[in-house]
Amino acid sequence: MKLRKFLFVGAILCMSSLAFAQDSECDADISVYREAFKQWEKKPTPESANPTMIQAWRRVFINCPGYKLRTLTDGTKIVNNALIKSTKDPALKEKYIDTLVMVYEARIQYFPKTKEGNQVGNIKGRMGLDLMAYPTRMEQAYNALKDAIDIEGNNANYGFIDGYFSTTINMAKAGKIDESLIIEEYSRLMDIVEYNINVKYAEGSTEKDAEKQLGYYTQTKENLEGMVQPYANCEDLVRIYQKKFDADPDNVELLNKIATTLSARNCDKTDLYLAVAIKLHKLNPSPESAYFIGKRYLVDQEYSKATSYLLEATKSQDVKSAQQAYKYLAQIMLKEGRGEQGRTYARRAIELDKNDGEPYMIIGYLYATCSKECNANPLQAKSVYWAAVDQFAKAKAVDPSIASKANEMIREYSKLFPTSEDAFFYNVFEGDEYQVECWINETTKARFSNN
Repeated sequence: MKLRKFLFVGAILCMSSLAFAQDSECDADISVYREAFKQWEKKPTPESANPTMIQAWRRVFINCPGYKLRTLTDGTKIVNNALIKSTKDPALKEKYIDTLVMVYEARIQYFPKTKEGNQVGNIKGRMGLDLMAYPTRMEQAYNALKDAIDIEGNNANYGFIDGYFSTTINMAKAGKIDESLIIEEYSRLMDIVEYNINVKYAEGSTEKDAEKQLGYYTQTKENLEGMVQPYANCEDLVRIYQKKFDADPDNVELLNKIATTLSARNCDKTDLYLAVAIKLHKLNPSPESAYFIGKRYLVDQEYSKATSYLLEATKSQDVKSAQQAYKYLAQIMLKEGRGEQGRTYARRAIELDKNDGEPYMIIGYLYATCSKECNANPLQAKSVYWAAVDQFAKAKAVDPSIASKANEMIREYSKLFPTSEDAFFYNVFEGDEYQVECWINETTKARFSNN
């Protein structure tokens, strides 16, 4: 028993000695390559690379890849700039690129987390961007960047987003993925970009380098919009999706995807859109499918059909769709001269999104178009424009994005205000409170036109 215990302890001591010796050797090689690396990093070209630096780094990577994180971050620079760029031999270059991938994979294996958190998505993204430089590794670059986006989500680096969409297009051109993925991934990536622009790095953000990051994501948005243009027109979308619809017309998930994409790209006038919407509603009737059909009938000015479907769409669990359905209904009422009902729908839209100024604009139009209806006397007929302008003012107050349009309407309808002479006969003066009657029933202030 004592002998066995002695042998066991001896083995442990031996292993410790080997580990200590290996660490000592690694420390020595790290010291050698780091000294040269500090100088070379200032101008990292193949010509200025010290062979001793490369050999010492290679020994560290082979013998103790998980010893220091710096070995792997330095390694990507060494492999990229001292090895891959040093040769024109295609076979040797491929081997060096394999080494680059090995360095990134070692980093994922040994250092998946740092004090900043999980780094796997970030590492995959950086690997993908590096691999994009080599046409033979297009698919590897695509997969790495896709993994990065999937892992990081809304926190995805702007460079990864840009690179991933570029490789997605190249993969589609090469016939390696379906062309429809270009549009689908564009939509997903734009959601991430919009989150970073409008939420994470918006004005007042406390995130690090918020202003700089906002600029980067804004540029990325422009890049995505530029890249998607050749695939975003309705003709191309119909060409892409018609084949998928014809091949699998009963696939509810596919139908939802096609309808959503065509709607988002303003392609709801196409025959494909209507066919998909009707098929979807037949297979799986829901407020969402009703929304698609209602929107199409609205485009065709078939208001009676549109109204029935849009009313059903207001029951959607998707607040955005329900709110839009109410706005469409309010617009139909405006077209049909049904002001009071239109206002009811617009107010319901406001309840669902208090920061959307469009429903207030619609109410303003509804008021402005009822002068002939609400004309108990000449002053009342013109007082509707006071109420209308009040609504346009509310619209730009809650939604600055439509301030320009609201100001234009305020200027135009202010010209139709009554004159002080019109109001004098009703004992109404500038600044007085005034009750706009008829179905409007709004309290406003008297203002006069100089025309």
